[in-house]
Amino acid sequence: MFRRILLASRYLMVLPIIGSLLLTISVVISGLGLVFLKEWELLRNGEYSARTSKELTLTVIDAIDMFLVGAISYLIAVGLYILFLSPEDDPSFRRFRIKKLADLESKVVGLVAVTLAVGFVGKAAESPGALALLQGGAGVALVIGALCLFLKVSETTE
Repeated sequence: MFRRILLASRYLMVLPIIGSLLLTISVVISGLGLVFLKEWELLRNGEYSARTSKELTLTVIDAIDMFLVGAISYLIAVGLYILFLSPEDDPSFRRFRIKKLADLESKVVGLVAVTLAVGFVGKAAESPGALALLQGGAGVALVIGALCLFLKVSETTE
């Protein structure tokens, strides 16, 4: 009986899958809206200068950051589906190459590191000073280093 309960409880993973897909949709739409609104504002005002070009560049970097968050949440949704709900012989998501939880972890950690780097680039352009930029960069570098160390350690323990 307990075995049947455990087997049936895997369908609870539908909830985080749906939540991740909703997050993907909302973040991607928000990123697109951000770019379109900035473009519309620039076109409406008719300003074409170095300052507006920099503003647009920062907006695009913010949108890319949002798209990467969307990619992370989509990858989590697909990974959870593959690990918990997908039939063993289902070829639909073969390109993701997720066979165990460690595969999903490594893909998510890699995307998080890239997202942190892109986010830092966006914040670096708005940095109030060299010291703040250095502190922010050091913080991001430490987190990315810790994530890389996590991947290396988990790779060697398999």
